[in-house]
Amino acid sequence: METNDRKSKRSSRAFWIVLIGLTAVAISILTGMAGYALGLSAGSAEVVTEQVPVEVQVEVTREVLVTPEIPPQVPTAPPVLPDAGGNGETASAASDVFDSALFDEVWTRIKQDFDGAMPDDQDLIYGAIEGSLGALDDRFTSFIRPEVAARLSEDMEGAVSGIGAFVNENEEGFFEIVAPIDGQPAMTAGLLPGDIVVAVDGESVTGLSFNEVILLVRGPSGTDVHLTISRADEPKLLEFTITRATFDVPVVESDMLDGDIAYVRLLDFSRNADVKLLAALDELLAQNPRGLILDLRNNPGGFLDQSISIGDIFLPQGVVVYERNRSGLDQTFRADNGDIAETIPLVVLVNEASASAAEIVAGAIQDNGRGTLIGATTFGKGSVQTVHTLSDGSELRVTIARWYTPDNHNIDEAGITPDIEVESPLIIGEDDDPQIQRAVEFLQTGQ
Repeated sequence: METNDRKSKRSSRAFWIVLIGLTAVAISILTGMAGYALGLSAGSAEVVTEQVPVEVQVEVTREVLVTPEIPPQVPTAPPVLPDAGGNGETASAASDVFDSALFDEVWTRIKQDFDGAMPDDQDLIYGAIEGSLGALDDRFTSFIRPEVAARLSEDMEGAVSGIGAFVNENEEGFFEIVAPIDGQPAMTAGLLPGDIVVAVDGESVTGLSFNEVILLVRGPSGTDVHLTISRADEPKLLEFTITRATFDVPVVESDMLDGDIAYVRLLDFSRNADVKLLAALDELLAQNPRGLILDLRNNPGGFLDQSISIGDIFLPQGVVVYERNRSGLDQTFRADNGDIAETIPLVVLVNEASASAAEIVAGAIQDNGRGTLIGATTFGKGSVQTVHTLSDGSELRVTIARWYTPDNHNIDEAGITPDIEVESPLIIGEDDDPQIQRAVEFLQTGQ
């Protein structure tokens, strides 16, 4: 195995990755989340809902929602919540254990004694919900306020208005640029992967939630936003004024490289990503390439059903992923024979921002021996979330299961280690991209 030592800066939010378009890619939660797209893109992760009293969707990462395999329903038995050590305890219904007397006592005192502006009742309720969920110690179980949920829903429609970058909340809780989107304002302005947003329009983001920062960065096309950026190895803060734009977030990019190598990049696992990928593969494979590169770098994830469908494109047969929980769910998703890319020599590129659904596909290809993974260890989101749309338009995202690769690995926090490790470039897709160069070499030589 080849290795290039690298300090990898692991991001940790999955909702998984947001298009700073900001395209909030809800797929992070799908397969786990890896981030949002700040277009803040109005076309990343979205919630697919059914017209039922409570809408439910399943996410596998940082931030993409998927239509549930099981019809939405209220559990008839209390769920089992795993603790940090992997042991489960049965949770009692909130109505059986929650005593509001102490809460009322605290807020009676606050209203009497607090020397400052009081929140309105709605903000108080939202804050209480958010605080209580924090006690679960699960960053993917979260409450999304109505205005943010509405933006995420808009993002699923594909049109995005924002600066054009993938972002997420890193392990330190900072708002981090994962990758500017090619040709969009963030890239033109000079933002780089790893940049940390410390202020928006002159106002510090300290103390603001990830979603609150998203709302500040996003805005109508043609308007300016001023970002104050902290960049590694830069002694001073950097200032950028960026004009927001509306654009369609690309899902698939493809090309024929020198040496008759086909190249296709999948940017997320949003709705109909499989159809778009198949169309690109049809054109590439018609040119009889000697090998294929599937680029999943900076892919935050998406819908669970899309990860299964796309995995099936490359796998002749076998397990794509297992989904399990402590309440007895044990579901196996399999690939079937007959798809167009099941036999061509295959390399899959991954990096630190490959998350959720992207990790499901990469893990399935690696464990089934179908192709070779090249790049850097992936994000590491191995949980599944259900998304409930609540009565006021807010959303509740709840971790309901864990997913496992065909070899029965849960990669939560650990990620997937590629077969050949190559340091990630600052900007992917350039002519001197070392990971692409290594993939081409491998397909030409087998080594």
